[in-house]
Amino acid sequence: MDVIKLMEEAIEDERRAQEKYRQGTEAAEDPETRSLFEQLAHMEVGHERLLRERLAALKLIRGQQ
Repeated sequence: MDVIKLMEEAIEDERRAQEKYRQGTEAAEDPETRSLFEQLAHMEVGHERLLRERLAALKLIRGQQ
């Protein structure tokens, strides 16, 4: 599998996880659970940002846009 394609799919996985955790935040019935889901969503945002940065660097190295 192409590394670029793999990175793009990983980014989409992170976005889906963020949405899932945001839904968990909305469905949570207590503050502790809500906080947990908020933290998890925030972590996934960081993962997505890291993957996007690495993808951009990889594309730059390969001369792609």
